[in-house]
Amino acid sequence: MEETKIIKKYEKVLAACPLLIGIPASQYEEALTFLRGKAVHLKKHEILQQLDEPFRYAGIVLSGSIEGSFINENDAKISINRFDAGKLYGEALGCVQPPHSPIQLEALTDSIVLLVDLSAMHQEKAALTGIQYHLAMNLIHGLARQNIYQNYKVRILSQKKLRDRIGIFLSGLPHAKDGSILVKLTTTAMAEFLGVNRSALSRELGLMQDEGLLRIEGRRFFLKHD
Repeated sequence: MEETKIIKKYEKVLAACPLLIGIPASQYEEALTFLRGKAVHLKKHEILQQLDEPFRYAGIVLSGSIEGSFINENDAKISINRFDAGKLYGEALGCVQPPHSPIQLEALTDSIVLLVDLSAMHQEKAALTGIQYHLAMNLIHGLARQNIYQNYKVRILSQKKLRDRIGIFLSGLPHAKDGSILVKLTTTAMAEFLGVNRSALSRELGLMQDEGLLRIEGRRFFLKHD
C-alpha cells in the first residue's frame, strides 16, 4: 500500500502537521486510514483544485509547496496562502465540501500531498473516541487558527494605502531578536498576497527605504517604529 510507505517515509513531516499533534507516530496509519488518506504526486504548476469545481479534500503537504489563490473582479490572481511541508490546508472547506470551490490550489514545485476526507468525522454515527476524538479536537484548534489568519488577511486587504498593507503584513510575521522580519515570499508572491502588482510593490518598498521607514537586507526586513 503506497500510503503506508509514504506515512513511514514522511513520519517527521507528519509530526509537524497540526492535525496530528499529540498523536503517536505508531498511530498515524490508523488516523489517516480513518480520514481515507490518499497520496497524490504533483508536477510544478499542476492544478490540484480548480476554481468552481467541487471541493472534497483537505490536504497535508508532505513535500514541495502548494499555493491557494482566487481571481478577483479584475481577473487578477490573489494569493491567499502558501503551504509548505507539514502544513494542512483546506480545513474549513474540507469539512463543508462546497460544490463550487472558492479557491484554486496549485503546486509551486513538484509536490506530494496526502489528501484527507474530514467529512469522516461527522459521518460517523457513533461518538468519536480515541484517535478520532483527538483528530476532531486538533481540527477545531486548526479552524480557530485559520479564522485568526483570515482576519489578518482581511485587515491587510481592507487598507487603501499600499504602505499600510505592507506595514500590517510585516508586523504580523515573526520578529527575530535583532528586530528583523524574515520574508520567505518572492516579490511577486508578496505582491499577489497583498493584492497589488509587482511593480507597484517594488516602487513602494523603494520609497519606504528612501524615507528611512524600512531597511531590506536580502530577505530580512527591518521596520522603523515611531
